[in-house]
Amino acid sequence: MNSKKLQSIINDDGAYLFQTYTRQPVSFARGEGSYLYDQDGRRYIDFLSGIAVNLLGYGHPRLLKTLHKQLDVMLHTSNLFLNSEQIAAAKLLSKTAFPGRTFFSNSGTEANEAAIKLARRHGRTVSNEKFRIISFEGSFHGRTFGAMAATGNEKIKKGFEPLMEGFTILPYNDIDSFLSVADGAKYCAVLTELIQGEGGIRPATREFASVLVETCKKHNMLLIIDEVQTGLGRTGKPFAFQHYNLKPDAITLAKGLAAGLPLGALHARTDRAGLMEKGSHASTFGGNHLSCAAARVVLEEIAKPSFFKNMSAVSAYIFDRLATLKKELAIIADIRGKGLHVGIELTRPGAPLVGAALARGLVINCTSERVLRLMPPLTVSRKTAREALDILEELLRVENGTQ
Repeated sequence: MNSKKLQSIINDDGAYLFQTYTRQPVSFARGEGSYLYDQDGRRYIDFLSGIAVNLLGYGHPRLLKTLHKQLDVMLHTSNLFLNSEQIAAAKLLSKTAFPGRTFFSNSGTEANEAAIKLARRHGRTVSNEKFRIISFEGSFHGRTFGAMAATGNEKIKKGFEPLMEGFTILPYNDIDSFLSVADGAKYCAVLTELIQGEGGIRPATREFASVLVETCKKHNMLLIIDEVQTGLGRTGKPFAFQHYNLKPDAITLAKGLAAGLPLGALHARTDRAGLMEKGSHASTFGGNHLSCAAARVVLEEIAKPSFFKNMSAVSAYIFDRLATLKKELAIIADIRGKGLHVGIELTRPGAPLVGAALARGLVINCTSERVLRLMPPLTVSRKTAREALDILEELLRVENGTQ
């Protein structure tokens, strides 16, 4: 039974907000480290991180110090003026990802919209017919019209037709299908995730990724990697493309880039960035001083060797323990992912387990109907990970009928 405080919040949510979300019956009031506390003071282990956003957890001392300092100075001016915080963050992106230039937006979908415009502009330098973009089934690139049209998930498109034209969506990891379509006369770019997040934590094979690179180079197509969910250390390296030794023309970022503040980015190699001249794209709030100050902290933190040392140890513990569980429990069909981007594919829908976990004080979610998604803060300790997996294991054993 809901507390009076929670019921009041639920009632007001229904009365005053668009009902576009299926919300869990909890309202978080504060966070500390890898833990959240609800409206009644109950503690939860956060293994979702605001959907891969709060990668430094809650109350990170250096992040808070930087934000308080920036709050006292300036939040926003305008992109009509120079912005030192933007420049500092962009410099770090060039150092961490690859040399290039950055356009800052407010979200991942906006970053992908900018990437689509960059791709179209590239195609126009060759021919008016070279404007189509290839993306893949199971992908998620956003909910605005361009990003939605590029997304390989029909559910989010239903009711919003006609969609923006110019996208061909192919089976993921299917080399033959890709090669049968790729045509430099028609296509200006490939837009893809290397580990599909909303698609169920599905990694690209090395062979598939290699073919994408070779084909884009052969046909003068841009290779744009959507790192919105996988970027900023989530997979155990600063960016997922680094696991594949790729050299993309551009990447898109958001989620954890500003550790909880709204910030997205399109980062492209210098010659590609030059395709977008003055006035070709803009954002009123994108790259504001506060969000970029947060991004600088994030990028500096993930550049520290100790950051990935801890994360790698926790990741290994989680994957080892889940691999053992998979051998014992028939309900687990597969374990996928890298770093702290973990998918547990079940043999049945996972939504009931999400609710059961929440009731036990563990925050997770389910994507692609049957894949439990674990994305704790990248600063999570092994002790907290053990506590979370103890809860999850018990729930899986009950669901499996072995406890």
